[in-house]
Parts: sequence; structure tokens; C-alpha cells
Amino acid sequence: MKLYVCYTRRELHIPFRGGHACAKAYDALRMAGWEPEVVHSYAFGGLPEVLQTPARKRVKEHTGSYWVPALETESGEWISGTKQIIDWAERHPAGD
Repeated sequence: MKLYVCYTRRELHIPFRGGHACAKAYDALRMAGWEPEVVHSYAFGGLPEVLQTPARKRVKEHTGSYWVPALETESGEWISGTKQIIDWAERHPAGD
């Protein structure tokens, strides 16, 4: 399982209302018992394709968008977006 995040998942101390999107997705997976491999995608999802990193290009290839967080499950399924990843984690606890 791979969780694609921006620069970081939890070390980013920017005061986002409700927390940083990537950190919330990471925390939900951990609370569900998963230990995702974190892939730092860097850059910014709104940049032109020529400025996107290989990790963000991979995310776009599978989700249609450069935006992270995005989750690649062990079965090869892709989930894009914080809310969707949180919902997935709640429905798929590790070990089930």
C-alpha cells in the first residue's frame, strides 16, 4: 500500500483548518491498522504537466488528477482525496 502525499504527511505545520489533508489521510490509515509506504510527491497539483514530479504524474495516470493525497491499495485500487481515503480506511481495517 502506498500513500502519495505532498511534501509530507505530518511534519507539515501549516495551520490548515481541521488539519492538513495528507496528514488526515495518513492518520486514518494508521488508525485502521495500516502502515502505508509514504511517497512524497512534492511540487503542487495545480502546476502545468511539465513541472509535475514523476510521483504526481503516476497519481494522475491512475486517478485523472495531480492532486494528493492518493492511495494505491495492495490490490491495485486507487483512491483519490482525503475524504475518500478516510472512508476507505474505515471500511477496510487492516487484518480483515
